[in-house]
Amino acid sequence: MGPLLTAFMLTRLDWAWPFWILTLMTGLCMLAIGLLMDETYYDRRIPIDRQPRRSSRFLRVIGVEQWRSRHLRNTFSEAMARPFRVLLKPTVLISFVYFLFTFAWVVGINTTLSIFLVPLYGFGAKQIGYIYFAPITAAILGQACGHYLHDFVARQYTRRSKSGFQPEARLLVIYLATPFMLAGLILIGFSLSGDGYHYMVTAVAWGLYVFGIMITTVGLTAYNLDSYPEASGETAAWIGCARTSGGFIISYFQVRWAEAASGPRGSFAVQAGITAAAVLLVILLSLCGRRIRQWSGDLNFKTD
Repeated sequence: MGPLLTAFMLTRLDWAWPFWILTLMTGLCMLAIGLLMDETYYDRRIPIDRQPRRSSRFLRVIGVEQWRSRHLRNTFSEAMARPFRVLLKPTVLISFVYFLFTFAWVVGINTTLSIFLVPLYGFGAKQIGYIYFAPITAAILGQACGHYLHDFVARQYTRRSKSGFQPEARLLVIYLATPFMLAGLILIGFSLSGDGYHYMVTAVAWGLYVFGIMITTVGLTAYNLDSYPEASGETAAWIGCARTSGGFIISYFQVRWAEAASGPRGSFAVQAGITAAAVLLVILLSLCGRRIRQWSGDLNFKTD
């Protein structure tokens, strides 16, 4: 939503205004968390009569009550080690690498597409804002489709599997989503090569890729959450880290790469090739993920 709203703001306002508005919104969110939200952590392994006494919401917000009951929780070093213990699990590390090489192109396209559209189609800020409806629509469709698809595929897997449900069932949707991502990347390359393609081809191609990545993101996240439910926060954080790391790295050389001798067609074809090659990691997890998880053992955190 950020690029879309910013594009429309720039038709009336100075370029700095979107940043001021974002700063204001972030500050209001932070203020609302302090005024309205509460501590959500609850360790079910502690008997009810030993649960920390809740007296003041304000003291919980600033951490005083948590400090008083620190003997029931992780120590500072244990808490700091949790994310790295999770990343050392091979299935999580493989998922991280796969997602880094798959999601990177989303942020790269988001941050650089306008640079191509302005000279190619003569777009202004308003036209760029309208074309950003394509990925938003695709994300909504991906969310709506995935709402039913993920559980349907998992149920079908469970019915046919002799061992019942396994987290690897969540990975099957990635095979369905990958053709959408590959088609979208290749078609974007063709449409930005200046061969007379209509701008709607770019919009549809962008939508195809975003639709595929939406399905992939949920499938990969669900796989890691089902594998290590006691580390839901840490696994989600590493998936998010892969997304942002790959995306912002590619943003620095996406334009120069597309303007090289191979042009957009060649650069996006390479991106599609990397995405296709990364599926080998998903195949590895599908075939060997269960054995890898058994070999690496449980996390055995002090608290869930």
